[in-house]
Amino acid sequence: MFNDPSRFIEEKLQKKCLSINTIRDGIMAALLLSLQKTADEQKTVNEKEEPSAYEAWCKKKSSEIRARADEAFAAIDAPSEYPSLKQLKEVTASLKISYNLEQVPETQKTDFEKRCRALFEKFEDDL
Repeated sequence: MFNDPSRFIEEKLQKKCLSINTIRDGIMAALLLSLQKTADEQKTVNEKEEPSAYEAWCKKKSSEIRARADEAFAAIDAPSEYPSLKQLKEVTASLKISYNLEQVPETQKTDFEKRCRALFEKFEDDL
């Protein structure tokens, strides 16, 4: 999922419905993708120029995202495995604040929100 977040999200969005854990992983992949694109735009890290540094940055960032998500689930007394859709939306909002997504380029923020909406719409209990 975190090796190629874009492909992971696209594969999942091709499905008719998704489990809550798949949506959770998709949200984290969408966040990583937005952070990657922002880092690329800001020249923080460049995949083409420094592939090993970029890979290390992605691994570190993905571990950080998972840890922050776990903290956000704990803060609302929700399980990270099989949370409710409402709980997952709360954690998504918390991650958005934690990573200050209001300050990233508008395209990255909008793309993240679109991906999240599309993932939430695939929740299997809604079908």
